[in-house]
Amino acid sequence: MPTGSGNAAAPAAAPRPPSPLRRPLLVAVGATALLLAVDFALRAYHEYVEPIPALRRLFNIGSEGNLATWWNSTLLLSVAGMAVLAALLTGPGARPGRLSWLSLAAAAAWLSIDETVQVHERLAGLGKQWANGVGMSLPTFAWVLPGAVMALCGVVAAVLWARGLPRDQRVGLLSALAVYISGALGVEAVNGWMNRQGADAVYALGTSLEEGMEMGACLLAVAVLARIVVFGREPESGRVVAHLRPTPLP
Repeated sequence: MPTGSGNAAAPAAAPRPPSPLRRPLLVAVGATALLLAVDFALRAYHEYVEPIPALRRLFNIGSEGNLATWWNSTLLLSVAGMAVLAALLTGPGARPGRLSWLSLAAAAAWLSIDETVQVHERLAGLGKQWANGVGMSLPTFAWVLPGAVMALCGVVAAVLWARGLPRDQRVGLLSALAVYISGALGVEAVNGWMNRQGADAVYALGTSLEEGMEMGACLLAVAVLARIVVFGREPESGRVVAHLRPTPLP
């Protein structure tokens, strides 16, 4: 019987096993969408059918100290945790280095704290001082002015930090940052103006958009970090192990 490698079918490549983070990430996406939908439904019921202050307060994404605030803070801590793990797995001489990953973790952890205790609102006094100093009247929340300066510094630092990443990872993380800042600063500035104009319905929709963008940005960041920190299972023990995705040579 004739044999030959030319006619032999090449063995099919083994399918890549799904990441252990895939399912938790999908659950987080679903939970975020559900939270936004519940907030919208309860807001409509509370305003147009019957007041339900307890439920409204629990799920109100524009309020503090409730389920929505906890979830947003948890997503930010997830970003911080992935960055810490990347730092632990980073070897000497790698780019970004351990200090860079720890800086990302610290920034995400600080945003998580701010989400819980609203530190940024304490910048309102500084914003009013700046506005008075240049003789202008702010049409929105006063903290937006110093917040914009801090955001600009953060963007510059992030662009410099991300230079050592492959293009797909760099674009993904910077896109997540852009979405987060657009929601937390841009949409929030418009919301402040709408609030002063008494446009309550538009303000409510803007608040939902703002929080949705912040949560979506966190989910995007975690998804990108899950491509950097690769999880797998040892064939013999089935134990979950983690390593950094190799950076392609230039």
